[in-house]
Amino acid sequence: MLRIDAAEYATSPGVYLFRDAEGRVLYVGKAVNLRQRLRSYAAGGDGRLQIPVMLRQARGLETILTDSELEALILENNLIKEHRPRYNVFFRDDKSYPFVRVTNEDFPRVFVTRKLVRDGSRYFGPYTEVKQLRGFLRSMRERLRIRECDLTISAESIARGRHKLCLDYHIGKCRGPCEGLQDADDYRRSVRALEALLKGRTGSSIREAQGRMRAAAKTRDFEEAARQRDLISVLEQFRQGQKAEKGASRDELDAVALAREDRDACAVLLRVREGRLLGSFHAFLRGALDSPGAELLRRFLTTYYDQCEQVPARILLPEEPAEALLLETWLTEKRRREEPVEEDSRGTGTRPPAACRLSWPRRGEKRALVKMARSNAQMLLSNMLLRRMKRDRVPESLKALARDLRLAAPPRRIEGFDISHFGGRATVASMVVFRNGLPLKKDYRCYRIRSLEGVDDYAALAEVVKRRYRRLLGEGAALPDLVLVDGGVGQLARAHRALAELGLEELPVIGLAKRFEEVFLPGESLPRNIPRNSSANRLLQHVRDEAHRFALAYSRKVGRKEALPDPLAEVAGVGPVLRDRLLKSLGGLRGLEQATEQQLLEVRGVGPALAASLIRFLQAARVGRGSSDS
Repeated sequence: MLRIDAAEYATSPGVYLFRDAEGRVLYVGKAVNLRQRLRSYAAGGDGRLQIPVMLRQARGLETILTDSELEALILENNLIKEHRPRYNVFFRDDKSYPFVRVTNEDFPRVFVTRKLVRDGSRYFGPYTEVKQLRGFLRSMRERLRIRECDLTISAESIARGRHKLCLDYHIGKCRGPCEGLQDADDYRRSVRALEALLKGRTGSSIREAQGRMRAAAKTRDFEEAARQRDLISVLEQFRQGQKAEKGASRDELDAVALAREDRDACAVLLRVREGRLLGSFHAFLRGALDSPGAELLRRFLTTYYDQCEQVPARILLPEEPAEALLLETWLTEKRRREEPVEEDSRGTGTRPPAACRLSWPRRGEKRALVKMARSNAQMLLSNMLLRRMKRDRVPESLKALARDLRLAAPPRRIEGFDISHFGGRATVASMVVFRNGLPLKKDYRCYRIRSLEGVDDYAALAEVVKRRYRRLLGEGAALPDLVLVDGGVGQLARAHRALAELGLEELPVIGLAKRFEEVFLPGESLPRNIPRNSSANRLLQHVRDEAHRFALAYSRKVGRKEALPDPLAEVAGVGPVLRDRLLKSLGGLRGLEQATEQQLLEVRGVGPALAASLIRFLQAARVGRGSSDS
């Protein structure tokens, strides 16, 4: 394990990298004060489960000083993208996401790309649904008559006649800029209209086109006016086709939410522009097992907006992210750098774009947007886990359970036990079975504890565990992969001792205590540290709760039955089975009291002597009840 002497490091902002014996980067982090942050690592970590594991593998530590915390944030993000450290949170997908590129040319080309070239081109995205993106782009290029060829067109190439009209011109998909049939200003207006669609800012483009149409009509340039009319029609159709966000807020905003399941997480971002839902982006994150939600949000925001050139005025979040003020500063600088000026609505020229604000609403329309993003994230994550389960044929919760309990294999069959009693009487036990993470109700069993006087949950648990597995051994049946008892160290010790008496001391058994949902293993006085948000923890709680429910229902049933007086207890020869048969055949106690001797003889198990005894008993009971009533 790496020995860290924090006193050797500076107190300035910077980035630190932990490396293994082969020089691979295990973890990248940043700090406002490097010495203070590394002191926490020297003490064993900051509470996250993966940090002690990482420190055991670390053999080297490297630091890079920066002038500010903002520079450290940017450097940390770049290093994580470059090295993809095992113990950092980052986008799970290996592929790069598609963008729409608008080239930096006199007659710009517009196409989908996964490679970002910093040559002055503008990029829109990233996007996740590339098929829909290509379809949208194809449709808009045809309507706006933007060229699809890969020619490099300039004033010089047009003057020298280097290009010839292609088929797209003759079928009306292009207006022939390659031969000078469309000037650069007119062509760029169409490209700007497409950019407005991609940004979701169709209103300003419509107003601009309407102004040009009126100006052309005044000068009797009806051909130009018709072109502007067609452009307005395309923009209006697109705007009407967008799904309106309820309340029609005019804000330019993104709504972000997370869904988590064990070590996996999914982040979804909804883009809302001019009160309309423009599109969405999602990404799966890895390394999220014990990371706080605030840290996952920070990691997603820095990674996404580092690629994205369009930073909105507001970002809605489910909670405050880690280092929110630092994120706002970085996003505001990026927003003002990518969009240096914007039109002033009061007509006073241009002004810098507004700052980017982070907020985490608690009610209203904006909160509803965050909830919509979370619903999408939960659906995408569930679908991804379902696909993985179908591929691996082992539920993720069982893999997590094997990992957290250090089992040799995922426990496909789990049996859970609980003890219950009815007011100190009628002590019973339940055994529930889960197979592949789901209840197997046909294998549930109930037990009545008859060897005890009073209440002794420890002894009752030992008895039922021994009865259950003695029977399985006698029948040669398969044993479960894991046994769970409801309780802490005491209950677990008695159950483990009962298994050892049967020669099953190697059978995995654990206890789950209710109060703090702590998991105990035999021979360990301290609980096993299993993450609260782990799917393994939720599965164990499900097994425990199901065993408790089943035991409680059976205990109430037995307790109520024992609490009722037996109306035929004094009749010799009438046991519980025959009593129930008489009551069922004759329509209950009232029917039994009114039955004749012949009706009694028709009940299986009742002979002439017993029928006569029953008649005498019932007559005496009626006389006794009559005298008490008088």
